[in-house]
Amino acid sequence: MVAAQASPRGSREGAPLLSPTDLATPLPDVLAPPKKKPWVLLVLLVFALVAIVDVGAFLAEPPKTRVFEANLCLTYYREHDASVIGSDGTIPEKLCKVDEVQQKMAMIFGWQDMFDAVPGILLAVPLGTLADRVGRKWIFTASLMGLQLSSAWVLLICYFKTLPLHFTWFSSAFLFIGGGPMVAMAIGITMIADIVPPDKRTSVFLYLTASVLVAEMVAPILASRLMEKGDWTPLLLALAIQQVGICIAFFFPETLHLRDLPEPRDGEDPDVELQPKGSYFTIKAQLRHFQTAIDFIKSDWTLCLVVFTFLANRLGRQAITLLVRYASKRYDWEIKKAAYLLSFRAATNLVSMTIFVPLLNFLLLKKFHLPPHWADLWIARGSIALTTISFFVMGIAAYPALLIIGLLIYNLGTGYNAAMRSISIHVVGGQSSPDVGKLMSTIAIAESIGAMVAGPLLNKMFEWGMDLGSAWLGLPFLGAVVIFAGMTVVTMCISVKDRDVAYVEVRSDDEDLLEDEEEARTSALEREIAPRHAP
Repeated sequence: MVAAQASPRGSREGAPLLSPTDLATPLPDVLAPPKKKPWVLLVLLVFALVAIVDVGAFLAEPPKTRVFEANLCLTYYREHDASVIGSDGTIPEKLCKVDEVQQKMAMIFGWQDMFDAVPGILLAVPLGTLADRVGRKWIFTASLMGLQLSSAWVLLICYFKTLPLHFTWFSSAFLFIGGGPMVAMAIGITMIADIVPPDKRTSVFLYLTASVLVAEMVAPILASRLMEKGDWTPLLLALAIQQVGICIAFFFPETLHLRDLPEPRDGEDPDVELQPKGSYFTIKAQLRHFQTAIDFIKSDWTLCLVVFTFLANRLGRQAITLLVRYASKRYDWEIKKAAYLLSFRAATNLVSMTIFVPLLNFLLLKKFHLPPHWADLWIARGSIALTTISFFVMGIAAYPALLIIGLLIYNLGTGYNAAMRSISIHVVGGQSSPDVGKLMSTIAIAESIGAMVAGPLLNKMFEWGMDLGSAWLGLPFLGAVVIFAGMTVVTMCISVKDRDVAYVEVRSDDEDLLEDEEEARTSALEREIAPRHAP
């Protein structure tokens, strides 16, 4: 007999190829099913990237506000009372709380918000379509680069105090590189939707918001401490941190191919083209993209309502960006002191997002046995009602304690955005739907329109409040009450039907091959055993 030799499959020459013993043998590594995608690791990387970028963004906000105020204050007192200007060219901050300075600053910030929203409106759909074709990574990286160049331009204008602050509006031009913050957010959400299973999507979105809140909690405290040494120290540090975020994004893996999409059959074209065709950025293409977005929204009444809520939500929540200036003006606080409100809001919001909202979601799913999308909808409804109440309280807050109570109520309602994003993905058919990228782009357009309208509108209301007297300084928050009251009614009208979610388990070629070989082994074994037991 020929000596037995090891074979690649672990069988022996001269031994039966399909013996019963072989059926009990552990499956070889070659035929083992592929491991699950490391989506948890990728999500953690996204969280880290978002936290780093947001630390840079939130770190810059208080000192930037103070630098704007100081520049406007210097211009004002040069014309009205040059005696208050120190030998080093500085003016005590308490003298900068006059209405003329604060109204001028509200005007500059308001129009800046509008100009910053324009690139997102124009580029959200073409960049979203491009992201569905060539990938998310490079568009996301380009967005971060545009944001950093925009910040650098603002610092350049502020450094030369003789230049009008109106020149900072040109910083919006750099946001055409990547589409600005709304597009960056939309692409980031799409990257997460590519890799997260639908039953965990809402929780992941909540914890993504939590990572942002950690950044928002740490950055203002750090900014306040650094501002004691000078307003420019935190600004330059913020720019350096943003550069670190860009470097991380540059090496971040692509997620487009990680979606759970069915493989195309032989002879069929894949749903996702690998290369873009034609130009996405001509005027004709822009009109076509807007028409596509409108047709996309009109295709489903529920989707139309969902997208509208994002527009109104952004418009209303833009009022919270006035928090530092509102507290500084109403309570005569220094800006670095008022910045602690941002950290307080973020800290309490973090508790809400990591404990209160997940616990509520758990109860709705496990105790009341609601489907995930219905649980999301009820979380959204409760959140928007609480937000309405919170803005009313902040709008009438004559004392700091009442403002803090309003912030606490506001934090209980911040689960809305994560829940509604999950609902929107369900509405278009689930995470493997080819429309997810288009959905996120459409939402980015809606939010950009909301920010564009809200910026000048709410800041103008802040100016009106100053004219009417200190009791009316909360007028922007009272305006937000009207918006969120309407949103509460709309959200109550949304009904999420139980539809088939397009998230499917895709079998790999190895799994199919494994099943075929197991069937072949079983058939051959039956043929071998059958003659032995024949009568």
